[in-house]
Amino acid sequence: MRLRITGRHDPLLLAGFAFALLVIFQPSVQLGLDFARDIEKHYGVALVPALMLLSVMFIFHQHAARREMKAEAAAAASEAALARARAKELEHLMLFGQALTRARSIDAIRETAWLHMPGLIGTPDVWVLLRNDQGWERLNDQAFARWPEGQIEDAAHEVLSGAMDRQAQGTGVECRGSVCFAMTTGDRPIGVVGVASGDAISRDLDVRRKAGAAAALLAVAVDNVRLFAEVQEHSVRDALTGCFNRAHTAEALDAEIGRSRRSGTPLSLVMFDVDNFKRVNDNYGHLSGDAVLAAVGQRLRHVLRKSDIRCRYGGDEFMVVLPETPETGALRVAECLRVQI
Repeated sequence: MRLRITGRHDPLLLAGFAFALLVIFQPSVQLGLDFARDIEKHYGVALVPALMLLSVMFIFHQHAARREMKAEAAAAASEAALARARAKELEHLMLFGQALTRARSIDAIRETAWLHMPGLIGTPDVWVLLRNDQGWERLNDQAFARWPEGQIEDAAHEVLSGAMDRQAQGTGVECRGSVCFAMTTGDRPIGVVGVASGDAISRDLDVRRKAGAAAALLAVAVDNVRLFAEVQEHSVRDALTGCFNRAHTAEALDAEIGRSRRSGTPLSLVMFDVDNFKRVNDNYGHLSGDAVLAAVGQRLRHVLRKSDIRCRYGGDEFMVVLPETPETGALRVAECLRVQI
C-alpha cells in the first residue's frame, strides 16, 4: 500500500492557498508594491513587470519540472517491469537449457519439450519435428490429434527447402498456418519448431524471439543426443562387420540365458569361422581380407532377424545368438548362412 502525498487536484488547492495568503498579507503586499514603485521612479526601471514575469516563469518551470519527474518515474517503472520480464524469460530459458543438457535420449528431449515449451513460449500450440534418414519424426502430437498427418511435415519441408537466410531470421518464417523456426547446427538441418499463426500470440515479436531461442537450444540438444548414441553404438559394435563386439555379446548372452530360463523358451547359439581366411590375407592382402569380413557381416544382416544377436567373436570367427529358437531352427539358420557365405 502506497501513501500518496499529492493528488490530481493539488494545483487548484495550491492556487486557493496562494490567494488566501494574498488576502491575509494584503497590507504587506501593498507596501512592497509601493516600495517597488518608488524604486522604479527613482532609478527609472520596470521592476514590477520583471518580478511578475519571473514569478510566472518560476511557476511554469516548476510545473515542467514536475511533469519531467513524473515522466522519468514512469520510464523507470517501465524499464524495471521490462527488466523483470527479461529476467523471468532468461530464467525459463536457463531451466529449459539445463533440462536439455541432462537429456540423453530423444524420449528425454520429448518429455523436456512437453514440460517447458508451452510455458516458455506462452502457448500450447507448438509443434516440433525432427529430421532423420527416414523422413520426419514428431517430437509431440505423435497421435496426430492436433495437426493432421502431413500438415506440419509439409510446412517443415518447405521451410528447410527455402533459403538459409530466411531460416536464420529470429522472427521465424510464415508457412502453411504456422510460424516456423529451423533447427540447424552449422549448415546441417536438425528439424523445425512451429507455432500456430492463427493464435494472436504468434504475432508477438517477443514470443517469436523466445521460440527462436528454444529452437536453437533444441537443435544443440538433439545433435548432442545423436552424437552420444553414435559413440555408444561404436563402443559396442565392430566397425568393419557391423556386428556386436565380444564383450557386449557376452552381456547380452547372459541376459538371454536368464530370460530363457525364466520363460522356458529355447535359446540357440551358432559359431562359425571363415575357411582358409589366412590364405586370403597372405595371397591378396589384408584389405581383401577386410572386404571378405565386411561381406560376411552384410550376409548376417540380410539373413538374420532383428532380434538375433550377431557377434564378431575374434579374427574370422563369428557367433550368432538365436532367442526363442530350438535346435532344428538353429540348424536351418546355420545352413542358410553357410549357403549365403
